[in-house]
Amino acid sequence: MTMVPKEIVDLGHTMFHNMPNIGGAAVAFWPVNSFDELETLSDGKLSMESRMMLLPEHCGTHLDVPRHCTRGATDVADVPLERLVLPGHLLDLTHRQNGEAITIADLEAAAEASGRAIQPGTALLVWAGVEDDWGKPGFTLNRPYVPTETAHWLVEQEIALFGTDLIGMDDPTEWWWPTHRIWLEANICMVQQMCNLGALAGKEFLFVAVPLKLRDGTGCPVRPIALVM
Repeated sequence: MTMVPKEIVDLGHTMFHNMPNIGGAAVAFWPVNSFDELETLSDGKLSMESRMMLLPEHCGTHLDVPRHCTRGATDVADVPLERLVLPGHLLDLTHRQNGEAITIADLEAAAEASGRAIQPGTALLVWAGVEDDWGKPGFTLNRPYVPTETAHWLVEQEIALFGTDLIGMDDPTEWWWPTHRIWLEANICMVQQMCNLGALAGKEFLFVAVPLKLRDGTGCPVRPIALVM
């Protein structure tokens, strides 16, 4: 039987030369071959273009895996696809302002508003409403955040993946990133800096975020999608 989704929602930011990212490392795309060069060299017989990429693993919309915070833990290549293709559940936390914590009570209220409880084995997507701030000065720190007590509670709910439009989940004053560690030590991968989450409000969907199969990878840019059923 053929199963066709009603809608496919693109949840990834576009990547581009010199794009902003949380670590400030270089993001660069430059030509290896150009149309003009190859057409000239081949007298018009060969025409193609290709580019080289230089970018950090944790750039733009990206996946974090356990190896990011734990020595010897699961790398990108070894994350089971079953942990990256999951039933999705969107929670609307757009009322939270910059510098405010997303509390357990916030999540419970958002889950009730969504019409279903937070369930084990799901990709829980927190929509903070910060998409329009992406790339602006201070966007890495001027945001809501997920405190450690909320992170521990979500581990207890046995979610399989946490996703958000936030560029970071931790309290900006906690430079050691304890929320990251809590989830990754519990084998809960994260997808950060998503966009278009509002398009999923009130919908049932399958979440898909498949990275390159990077040996020893601690993370990878992804283009997550939601298959609305």
